Amino acid sequence: MNDIDVTVYFNEHRLAALDEILNGQGRTIEGVLRKCFEETYASLVPEEKREEIEALIRQKEAKAQREAEAARRFAVIHFHEDGDDFHFTSDLRNNFYSAAYLYRNFMRENEGRLTLNSLALSFGVHQPIDDLTFSVLCAAMEHDDRITALLEFDFDDGTISVKEQGDSEWRTYRLKDVSTAVYRAERKSTIPIAARELIFEEALRDREIDWQSSEQAEETTPPVQEM
Repeated sequence: MNDIDVTVYFNEHRLAALDEILNGQGRTIEGVLRKCFEETYASLVPEEKREEIEALIRQKEAKAQREAEAARRFAVIHFHEDGDDFHFTSDLRNNFYSAAYLYRNFMRENEGRLTLNSLALSFGVHQPIDDLTFSVLCAAMEHDDRITALLEFDFDDGTISVKEQGDSEWRTYRLKDVSTAVYRAERKSTIPIAARELIFEEALRDREIDWQSSEQAEETTPPVQEM
C-alpha cells in the first residue's frame, strides 16, 4: 500500500504533555492523529469519490499480490515418519542444498524426537499444505517456474528424494550420504555458496540409490541360515 508519511511540527513541551496524558488513557499520539485524519477524510471527501478511491486501492493491492505470487520461488516438501506425514512449502529454503544443510545442522539431531510439524520449523516461515495440494504442485512443477524443487524426507528409510526444476526424474539418496556431502561443502565456508553447492553435488556423484539394482540384489542374495 502506498502510504505517505505526513510530518507535523509541534512544540516539544506541548507534545510531551499530550503524550503523557494519552499514555495514561492507553492511547497514542499516532492513534489519535490517524483517527482524526480518517474522520476528516470521511467528512470532506464525497462518498462517491471515496468509493472510487477504495476500488482503486483494491485494484492496486490485487495487482501487487499477483506480481508477488508470480515472483515467488518455493520448494514443495514432504516429511514421512512412522506412519505420519507433513507437507509444506518453503520460500526461504527452496533448493536441495539448503534443505540438506538444514538437515545436517538442525534436523538430524531432532529426528524421531520432535513431531514432523515441529521439525519443519527449522525451515523458518513455511506454509503447511495437505497431501492433495502436494500432489497437485508436484504435477504442476514442469509448467510452473515458481516451484524450484520437490523434496521428500523419509525418516523411516533414512532417505531423501529430490526433483529440482529442470530434472526429468526423481533422485534418491541416503540421508547419511547427504549429510556427509554437506560436511564436505561446509569445510570451505569462506567460498561462495555456488562453489559449495558444486562441492556438495560432486560429493553425491554415484551416491544415488538405484532401487532396481537394490531389489535385484536382495532377490539374488541367499537367505542367512540360523545357527
